[in-house]
Amino acid sequence: MYKKHKGFTLIELLAVIIILAIVALIATPIILDVVEDARITAGRSEANMILGGINNYCASEEMKYQLDNSYERICTSSMDKDDVPTMVNLGNATINELVYDGKKLTTLVIKSNNHKFTLCSSGTFAMDDESCPRNPNSLITKLLEQYNESNTTGLVKDSTNENLYYYTGTNDQVANNFLWYGGHQWRVLEFDTSANTITLITQQPLTTIQPASAVWESQEAYESSYINTWLNDYFWNSLDSSIQSNIKDSTFNVGIYDNVSEITTVQKVGLLDEDQYIRAGSTDHFLDIKDYWWLGNRADSSNVRNVYYNGDLRSDSTRAAYGVRAVIKISDITITKGDGTLENNYQVANKTTNTDNVQVGEYINVPYSGSDKACGEDNMCTFRVVSKNNDSIKVVLNGLLPTTSAWADNASDNITTSDLIYTNVLNGFIANIDSKYITTGTYGVGMYESGNSYTVPQSTTITASIGLPTVGEMFSGNDIDLGTSSTKTFVDVNTIENPTVLSCYWTMNRYSSSEVSSVYDSGGLNFIYVLYRYGVRAVIYLKSGTSAITFTGGEGTPNSPYVLQ
Repeated sequence: MYKKHKGFTLIELLAVIIILAIVALIATPIILDVVEDARITAGRSEANMILGGINNYCASEEMKYQLDNSYERICTSSMDKDDVPTMVNLGNATINELVYDGKKLTTLVIKSNNHKFTLCSSGTFAMDDESCPRNPNSLITKLLEQYNESNTTGLVKDSTNENLYYYTGTNDQVANNFLWYGGHQWRVLEFDTSANTITLITQQPLTTIQPASAVWESQEAYESSYINTWLNDYFWNSLDSSIQSNIKDSTFNVGIYDNVSEITTVQKVGLLDEDQYIRAGSTDHFLDIKDYWWLGNRADSSNVRNVYYNGDLRSDSTRAAYGVRAVIKISDITITKGDGTLENNYQVANKTTNTDNVQVGEYINVPYSGSDKACGEDNMCTFRVVSKNNDSIKVVLNGLLPTTSAWADNASDNITTSDLIYTNVLNGFIANIDSKYITTGTYGVGMYESGNSYTVPQSTTITASIGLPTVGEMFSGNDIDLGTSSTKTFVDVNTIENPTVLSCYWTMNRYSSSEVSSVYDSGGLNFIYVLYRYGVRAVIYLKSGTSAITFTGGEGTPNSPYVLQ
């Protein structure tokens, strides 16, 4: 007999629909998460594929270039994101940003599968707004170890920017922010944990010059000033390319002292402004080196602000010649040794093997055969690299010779190798350095009158085997702490040759028909009568290029100079 089947009731259908809806509500996010995870995985894989493709392509390009130097590579410092499609198939990805420093990718931002992937220094990618994992050996990581919320001196956090940290206080309170980097000793001013950047100032004055022909009252006037040209031409070009590629553009405040941001300029290298100096503390704080040195701000239409030898702020004419301390902003770096103290700076590994590969600013010990102990009991004279060319490096003694001397009989003419300072001191000193190390070179002997640019002293030259510092060159100022005052903190006196001989030394350059430009322990240039007896700081040229001299040891630092074989 046929049996009739009953259908679902409305209540049963509603129950099924509700159950299915609940299942859908539960399942949909899971499914969407799975889809999103797949997209992220695919995006990361695509980013890694692109990174690997660029690296492989550039390695191949470099090999071709090594075999044929006329080969035109794409992978140079001028490479940009538009070059990438020639190297690797991008698929659906796009390159938002790319920076290649000539050796490696320093910046790579890829858009893939609706996400942004940013290359981290570790070689991995951070997605969207994620921060890169911090390297435990990075400089910022090590500096952060000094921070405590209760700090009022030392490392403190900016009250308006939670990512910005800066230093304030005396040298006892700020004792662990010394960095040896690119041939120079720096102090950390501040760092930004979001941008991963660090702002630095040279601990030592790098030179002593007149800053401008007239006070700058506009951006254009500052940018054409002697001091800005020295920083962004002379100093910048002295840096190794690996250092240059890590320096970021910075906005420098070069307005009037009570409104420093009145005028700004974007540069690679600049000067400290008055507000930054004040922020670091009062007199005797860690930026006070008991030397005269220039700030980036004018006082009025006739004077530029500077730091006085006692640490006070003051103003002087642009015709005065005081110390120059460079300020730069760099990306975070990996530290290989050191604890950040004056005697044991934080360091980045950069050891070289011969004079052909040294960086400007590095230290070299040169054997000395004289019996006069001109360079101490070890008979090793410590020099510092001033400049490099194809076949030699110019180096300046890191201190003074033990004998003072008059400059010449008169200053009516430029110095020659027959003048008193040569016949009395320099010729005797160079005779005790083996000729296998040295070569002749050019020395700038032009007159440095009031109002001159730093380039003028180099406009007239002599050729000799030894000479004196030329005004405007690297380390032609008080970078050696003349007079060894116990209040000065910018050098370790143990690294200076004959630190107590005298409080000033001669340069190669006349100031007038009877006076010569001389560097004083106050950090400025003075103009001294030619027959007075003053300190002698020797400058020589060491062989390099095809005649490069091998180092037997050392790291090129003040406390561990390279040693010539």
